[in-house]
Amino acid sequence: MYLFRSIGGYMIKFKEINDGLTCVTGLTSELESLYINDVYNKKDSNVLVVTSSIYEANKLYDSLINYNKNVYLYQMDDFIASESAISSPELMINRIETLNSIVFDNTKKIVITNLMGLLRFLPTLDNYKNSLINIEKNMDIDKDELYKKLCINGYNTSSLVTKTGEISNRGYILDIFPVNEDNAIRIEFFGDTIDSIRYFDVNTQLSYKEIDKVSIYPFTEFIVDQLIDDEDRKQKFLPKYGNISKLNDYLDSPILVYKDYNDIKASNAVLESEIVSYKENNNNCDKFMYSLGEFHEKCEIYILSVDNMLPSIKVDDTHNYTSYTPLNYNDDFDKLNEDLKMYLNTSKTIIICLNNEHTINNISKYINYKVHKTTFDNITTKAINVVKSNIASGYIYEDYVVLSESNLFKTSEKVSNYRSKFKYGTKISKIESLSVGDYVVHNTHGIGRYLGIIALKKGDLVKDYLQIQYKDDDKLYIPVEKIDLISKYSSNEDIVPRLNKLGGTEWHKTKMRIKGRLKYIADELLKIAAKRKLKKGFAFAKDNEMMALFESEFGYEETVDQKNAIKRIKEAMEKSTPMDMILCGDVGYGKTEVAFRAIFKAVCSNKQVAYLCPTTILSNQQYTSALSRFKNFPVNMALLNRFTTKKEVENIIKGLKNGSIDVVFGTHRLLSDDISYKDLGLLIVDEEQRFGVAHKEKIKKYKSNIDVLTLSATPIPRTLQMSMVGIRDLTLIETPPKNRYPVQTYVLEESVHIIKDAIYKELSRNGQVYILCNKIESFDEKIREITRLIPDIKIGYAHGKMSKNEIEDIMYKFINNEFNVLLCTTIIETGIDIPNANTLIILDADKFGLSQLYQIRGRVGRTDRIAYAYLMYGKNKALSEVATKRLSAIKEFATLGSGLSIAKRDLSIRGAGDVLGSEQSGFIDSIGIELYLKMLNEEVNKLKGINVEEVSELPLISVGTHISDEYVSDDKLKIEIHKKINEINSYESLLRVKSEIEDRFGKVSEEMLIYMYEEWFESMKQAKGIEKVNQNNKYIEIVFDENTTNTIKADELFIKAYQVSKNFKLAYSFKRLRLMLNLNNLDKHWIYYIVKLLNNM
Repeated sequence: MYLFRSIGGYMIKFKEINDGLTCVTGLTSELESLYINDVYNKKDSNVLVVTSSIYEANKLYDSLINYNKNVYLYQMDDFIASESAISSPELMINRIETLNSIVFDNTKKIVITNLMGLLRFLPTLDNYKNSLINIEKNMDIDKDELYKKLCINGYNTSSLVTKTGEISNRGYILDIFPVNEDNAIRIEFFGDTIDSIRYFDVNTQLSYKEIDKVSIYPFTEFIVDQLIDDEDRKQKFLPKYGNISKLNDYLDSPILVYKDYNDIKASNAVLESEIVSYKENNNNCDKFMYSLGEFHEKCEIYILSVDNMLPSIKVDDTHNYTSYTPLNYNDDFDKLNEDLKMYLNTSKTIIICLNNEHTINNISKYINYKVHKTTFDNITTKAINVVKSNIASGYIYEDYVVLSESNLFKTSEKVSNYRSKFKYGTKISKIESLSVGDYVVHNTHGIGRYLGIIALKKGDLVKDYLQIQYKDDDKLYIPVEKIDLISKYSSNEDIVPRLNKLGGTEWHKTKMRIKGRLKYIADELLKIAAKRKLKKGFAFAKDNEMMALFESEFGYEETVDQKNAIKRIKEAMEKSTPMDMILCGDVGYGKTEVAFRAIFKAVCSNKQVAYLCPTTILSNQQYTSALSRFKNFPVNMALLNRFTTKKEVENIIKGLKNGSIDVVFGTHRLLSDDISYKDLGLLIVDEEQRFGVAHKEKIKKYKSNIDVLTLSATPIPRTLQMSMVGIRDLTLIETPPKNRYPVQTYVLEESVHIIKDAIYKELSRNGQVYILCNKIESFDEKIREITRLIPDIKIGYAHGKMSKNEIEDIMYKFINNEFNVLLCTTIIETGIDIPNANTLIILDADKFGLSQLYQIRGRVGRTDRIAYAYLMYGKNKALSEVATKRLSAIKEFATLGSGLSIAKRDLSIRGAGDVLGSEQSGFIDSIGIELYLKMLNEEVNKLKGINVEEVSELPLISVGTHISDEYVSDDKLKIEIHKKINEINSYESLLRVKSEIEDRFGKVSEEMLIYMYEEWFESMKQAKGIEKVNQNNKYIEIVFDENTTNTIKADELFIKAYQVSKNFKLAYSFKRLRLMLNLNNLDKHWIYYIVKLLNNM
């Protein structure tokens, strides 16, 4: 056998391949990859490899990519999944990226596809090439025509562009996130000319860099010359619109490789059966795809690894090899050394391929024989060689034994090598954002239904109003300047609120009744806060060099929110008042690192830390993470849970008492009476919502004089309420780490085909699957059903009737990848971190609560892979209105960072947001949680002596506030613009808001600028003592209140007014100073003069 240097490894010198049909047998999976790569290197052609499933395609890709970087995946979901409209967006992006690479990059390629991908209808190659759009600055092009063409090319219309494949058309602006770009693009027009092209940040929506030109690749495989409804935009309908092509047409007569053709034929038989059944059940006679028999190339290779027979196919040549797969030693180094001895005794050349430099340097710890650390160019025969290389698995061929890292070591997580360029913004969708039909609460008029924005004419002015419907179809029109008067109604999920009567007394009585109760609650809350402030705690030392070194060793870039959280927690720890901080961040957002910084700060001040977890496994995980994070620092840590031996427990108790242990991780065992500390300074409580009342009471005792940091993704309502009114400090981490995606959530009827497809897709990524079923009695049947669907699968199960120890043992095995699928009850709601599990199937999802669904779904999607949640309900089952609302809400909060929003939405379900009494649940249902918290906050502020300003229902002055549909047509965006303008309170903020709006939507009109100045005026009126404004066509009169009249220096005001405009006059009547502006002969709108003068007062 001849070995020679290759990308990432060694290759056998395989036999030559000629045109015709060649059968290849006897190769291990790794040698099959080497063989395909050899074909690619020797032939001047693309290579198309067909496998029987997505799983097989990914396995081959993960191996082949180590030898050749020009390898691409083209994968398609199973037939039933694609017809049920739950096709994977990840696979769709992958196919488009591969097609774009084939069409627009002439490099020779290996493309790996599954059977469904091969049979897919595609547009003609010419049509695909012609879909490329090139644009550049100063180019003349009709904006609406460009938008239409981009929509034809598959880009999805959205009010805001936040992810790859979206487009937004508004005013003078066209935003798009091209599939071939790492950043979103903003194109601004001046008439039909492109005035500028710039990158913008999908999180802030602000531009940051100008560019001269950009190419936009298509975002669909459905290329036609007209706009098609989404319903008809399915690949099976492509032949209706013209000529079509096959995948191999794109690759220009490729070498066609079938990997395990007999398996492909078997999969094809199942597919044909599914199509026949589907047509019968749906009265459908469409042709869905090509047939397998339609694919022929002049050079075809049949690689057989399962069997060596090709019935019904006549081959021109057969290449037989003999190779073996070595053992997986799984850290059994005694067995490894025994086999190495045998290989050396039989004159084998051993090559160990390791990807990790640290492992290479420490290889002598595992191997008892002489090892040559070398390169591919300097292999020593009949000896053990170690080279730096990444291969998927080893092989034995003739005199060579090649071992991979996975052959030697037990690995708990195998990660797929494929990475999409798909980008998703981290902008959080707010629960308060209004949609037409939402219930809203008005401070004065009560509960109504939002009907949208309406433009009304008032004299010569056109103003925007929020239209609210009340009882008996009465309408209330709220000026957009007073948008803060309303909030979205949220309360108990099964409560449908009654609309109030405009002008009625019911709402006023409800508010007064609640207000009386809130005064008492506010008083109690302040007493709690006051008691805490009187207590003397420990002021931790400022950061030192050791802290800086510890922070520098964090392996990732902190998010902005992480930095802010760290800063706030450190500041709180440095005060002498005991800290009581809640850190709220969605699952996987980096709360643990923030906690580790707090731990290190405490240890630097010679204080002990207790880290309390609700479960043994979570305490194990956090302890293991801490050992890794603190390994280079002199911090003595211990773990106290049921896995701790009796002798270790005795030593830990002793160490905590004498101070030799700095940090202890553990479960509620830490709260036992026999645990005492020499000098405890910080208590960290992880997953707070999982602790019961008794444990919380014990935690409360610690809070009297030590700092407490509570970590949670969904804070319990009491905590949330106390945080919101400033009794406890609330710190939020709302920014997810880079390359984090929302969980793709599907709500659908239960289907064994879709369950099978979902499991296969996850296994193809080397991932794991949760199947959640709360019917314990049906577990055996479910396991049999899944095993029938996927015979080679490994399934574990866990449920509430098992002992806590049994459950933890099962979860421990799942974490260590000992089985692929975990069938379980809601026990996974507990915060155990299994990054490799990224598909969740919930059976009878309609029977779960909203917070519960959110918490369960949070078990997946913790890495840079797209995760999937299938929320299934029983066949032919009519869902109740409450269940429908609940499932809709969990889909609505598919965006990242929804934990806090879910907690607010679900506040009354999780304990009614009550601090001191169960009757609060009814109050929240009466007025909604937003107004409830606002009123509570006001009562707290009143008791603190902070003046609570009454908000008037109408602005003092009247100007045009209309935003035209030509500028922005989407009501939600209009509300966002109005809210931004409402924030203006200075010239600097006016310039900032104007700049942001112009960047995102185009140049603001003079009318909008006047509106901005009006908001600046409104923000000044109280500070300037303005009581009222009289306005007509001839003059504007500003009336100052009596206090301001008595303190203002009229002569100075007159001089300033005269310097601004000679049209100003001063008058005095009814103990009020009056400033009048004559509107005749002004050069610009009167608001500019008024605001300029008031700003200089």
